[in-house]
Amino acid sequence: MDTQDEVIAKLSPDSLLHALEPKQLEQLLGKASRRELQAGDVIINQGDENGDFAVYLLSGGLKISFVSAGGREIILSYCAPGELVGEIALLDSGPRTATVTAAIPSTVLIIPTLTFLDIVSVNPASVVGVMRELAQRVRQQNLVIESDRTFSMGPRLARALVRLIDSDRADGRLLYSPSQSDLGAFAGLARENVSRLLSEWEDQQIIARDGRMLVVKDTEYLQLLAEFGDEA
Repeated sequence: MDTQDEVIAKLSPDSLLHALEPKQLEQLLGKASRRELQAGDVIINQGDENGDFAVYLLSGGLKISFVSAGGREIILSYCAPGELVGEIALLDSGPRTATVTAAIPSTVLIIPTLTFLDIVSVNPASVVGVMRELAQRVRQQNLVIESDRTFSMGPRLARALVRLIDSDRADGRLLYSPSQSDLGAFAGLARENVSRLLSEWEDQQIIARDGRMLVVKDTEYLQLLAEFGDEA
């Protein structure tokens, strides 16, 4: 089991929890509860009325998605160890805007909203830090949304694949094994378009298949396509 120091060391650089001072963070994590998830387990449901906790991922991977008004699933992101999800609930306890599902077996910490608010509210510097982290998050999300809108299908799928490459490996394997439907929901493309692009890239030896797993063979090409679009 991870020690508290190990849990803190895993924190993502842009985590909202970095707004807390070390003693506050230790106090908060001391009140958190540990939970084991199997692939497919839902930890947060879109539409739940009371968002009274956030989820800190210790190991594994989480899929963050929502269902649009038209009934289509849209995958917003995949969460890696060290990241915090459901953090908006730490501030407003409002209805959940997305669903969080374990993409693979995962271990998480459940951080209660009331505990977070009690700890943060006694330190004005922490309140300001939380506001700055949230503002930065909005800026980053706007940049991602804007660039996705301007890209055609190939670059959009390339962006999705690049985000899923396991950086701890050198063989181009993805962190998870998403279906073509999930890749489409993540890239904002129809499954048929994903299938066609993957087949073309496989013929060009940009990707390969290892059973159900996709392996990126030409990472440099996909990174260029993801960053510069069709002009790459």
